[in-house]
Amino acid sequence: MRARGATVQKVLMAAALLGALAWNLAHASQINELRLTSGATGTRAEIRLDIESEVRTLSLSGPDRLVVDFPGAQLAKGIQLPGPAGIVKAVRAGQPEPGTTRIVFDLAQPVAALRPHMQPGMGGPSLVLEWPGDGQPAAQVPAAQGRVASAPTPATGAAQVPAVVAVDPEQAPTTAVTEVDRAASAAATTRLITELAARATESQAASGATATVTTTVPSAAPTVQGTPPAAAPAPAQVQRLVAERAIRPLVVAIDAGHGGQDPGAIGPNGKREKDVTLAVARELARQVNATPGLRAYLTRDSDVFIPLNRRAVLARQAKADIFVSIHADAAENRSAHGASVYVLSLRGATSQRARWLADKENAADLIGGVRIESTNDTLASVLIDLTQSGQMRASEDAAGHVLTSLGRVGHTRRVEKANFAVLRTSDMPAMLVETGFISNHDEERLLADPAHQRKVAAAVLDGVNTYFERQPPPGTMYAARASAEMAAAGGGSP
Repeated sequence: MRARGATVQKVLMAAALLGALAWNLAHASQINELRLTSGATGTRAEIRLDIESEVRTLSLSGPDRLVVDFPGAQLAKGIQLPGPAGIVKAVRAGQPEPGTTRIVFDLAQPVAALRPHMQPGMGGPSLVLEWPGDGQPAAQVPAAQGRVASAPTPATGAAQVPAVVAVDPEQAPTTAVTEVDRAASAAATTRLITELAARATESQAASGATATVTTTVPSAAPTVQGTPPAAAPAPAQVQRLVAERAIRPLVVAIDAGHGGQDPGAIGPNGKREKDVTLAVARELARQVNATPGLRAYLTRDSDVFIPLNRRAVLARQAKADIFVSIHADAAENRSAHGASVYVLSLRGATSQRARWLADKENAADLIGGVRIESTNDTLASVLIDLTQSGQMRASEDAAGHVLTSLGRVGHTRRVEKANFAVLRTSDMPAMLVETGFISNHDEERLLADPAHQRKVAAAVLDGVNTYFERQPPPGTMYAARASAEMAAAGGGSP
């Protein structure tokens, strides 16, 4: 009798275990999609699930890889693992133990990923993994260059722009445009130097002075073959500034406001500020990269949330010379319209509107889940640096040029000041550009129009270009051009 009772107990326990296993399988989370992209800010992986799941990560070396375990999760049937992109050489999936799905990212370099975070979405939450960098690991540079084929050089030796072939737009949405634009920039730079040297030659020929000049492209730009004037006479200072490979590009940090779980303002027809700002930022980056002497850096080139203080850090790490944060304004008054430009103020706002806007933009970190206390550690030192540097005055000067250029696109106001957290950087001039009112029905339509986005981007670039022309930093194309023009006018080196 006692033996029969023990047998019944075992059967019941087995049934309970099977029931629990069946329940777990029925309620296990499922990995429905895995995406991998790379761009100007680095490499990004998104692992979309149907429900939130426990996640464990582990970084390994020799070889370098990141391991992500999902206890209680399983891969959806037919899921496709992405191909290599950016720093990630390959993606593998397996099951180290029953009930646990493992995804392994093989890395080309020992780059530490940013802290993983869950991002809500319409199709379910996604685990976001990001590896900072330019999205182009050193080990892959030769292969990437192999996709760029230079057209045959004519007998005249004119500079040629490489043609990009076999580029997958899904894997690299902006890479092809950037490579072509930078090559075009290099070709334009060569022509610019040659033209300036010729002008200086004409000026010196009139006075009987001669010197030789060697035209080269700045080292940061792609190499473009060209034929310099044979033994063209030019002033010695032009030879020193241009022939030496010390010319560096000026880096324009372009910050697309909001992103990820922070949509920003939403227009009457549902257009989201984060989408508009990203589109304008990408177009501005394209135009910047096509400008001789300039190079663009995007703080984000995908729909991802970045804390406000982190944006300035990214720009600083990119050694940016100027910081431009792109936004689209909103107001309760739906008839409000026009673009505006803001700079940092440590002594209060210049208007109630500027103060309200700064408070609204600074609240973006709260939406993203960032604790305000965590941003106060470095704030005091940054503010002290700002009061002791000339960057606030430089910011206002640059903002004035941008505002003037935007006035040729549409209605604008004066440059305003307020305590914007995203502009708290003492390393470079910084401004926040409100490209228009997304809350205005007509401007919402314009802000979503690629043709208007090109006009706005061109106006911002024109203002930045004017600022650097008026105050050319040493060792840049702008300084070399100013020196050559002064030499051509007979004024000597500045």
